Amino acid sequence: MEEKKQEYLNMMYKILEIPNGNEKIEMFMNAYISYSRFCYEHGLSTYDTELFSKTQSLFIIDSRPIEYIIDNDKKQEALYRLEKVLNNIKNGIPDGISIEDANLIMEANIQNARIGFSNNNTDEEDFFEQSLVGFCGISQAATVFPLIELGVPVTINNISSLPDCTFRHAFATCTLPIKDCNQIYEKQFLMDATYRQFFLAIECNEGRYFQGDLQFKDKSGPSAGYYVCKTPDGIAFAKELLTKGYVELTENNARIYGNGFSMEEIYLSTSLDDQQRIMSHTGKEYIDAINNKNLQEDLDYTSEELTEYGYNVSLYNSIGNIKKVNNSNMIR
Repeated sequence: MEEKKQEYLNMMYKILEIPNGNEKIEMFMNAYISYSRFCYEHGLSTYDTELFSKTQSLFIIDSRPIEYIIDNDKKQEALYRLEKVLNNIKNGIPDGISIEDANLIMEANIQNARIGFSNNNTDEEDFFEQSLVGFCGISQAATVFPLIELGVPVTINNISSLPDCTFRHAFATCTLPIKDCNQIYEKQFLMDATYRQFFLAIECNEGRYFQGDLQFKDKSGPSAGYYVCKTPDGIAFAKELLTKGYVELTENNARIYGNGFSMEEIYLSTSLDDQQRIMSHTGKEYIDAINNKNLQEDLDYTSEELTEYGYNVSLYNSIGNIKKVNNSNMIR
């Protein structure tokens, strides 16, 4: 049996040598599904260190992050306008910033966090190819602290607080006051700069239902990206959040984001009634959970720790470019 398992692994290693593209992704996932079924039927573990390592830059969807080019003078002006608006609101005077200023501040904040990820790169892998697995806690802190300094309302969230979600993944939201066409309103944004880790090809296929590891047998399933990319609406949402690092927290966006994670709880052993319940959660349910202060958590890092790790915790400081690395030997 081990010999046959190795044949499957060798076949997938060869597929991974093909240049990236839709054909490669389809071939790999088909091979992985067959491999997982084989392991499942024979009680073998599907995990393989080499396979895991070689697939950490193979995604089911184009998810390359945007590298924002931040004009620091315009960013400073937007921050001063936001500071004035927030002071007006504090004094009971309705006010808001332009949508353009709001987007510039959000882009600067995401770019700022991404520079921190790149500066903390330890394996010389190109940042734009990284899955950022395990970076969610520091990503949450890196996107929240600069906004807290500005006085922007934020929520500090974990996926485990959403309906039918049991595993942990840190994310956050912020709310900016907007003035547009003489209308003043609040716009809430979802920030998740490490969402990409849930769209790896090795974890977004039906083979994930058939994990051979005995402790996971009948109790595992595909990652959130698998479910999100089932619809054109979901694909559009994923591309926006994956590339931009933030999206407006509308009910529709909250439903797509939350449903993907909730449906990670659907296994071969899940009853039909439970499946239907899990799939029926609304965007409002997810937004209510996100904004519920009793469900919010503390950050995993302090601002002092972020500074020590080389992160910039103030948007008033200059926002530069993401570090480039020599990735000529990178596994693709």
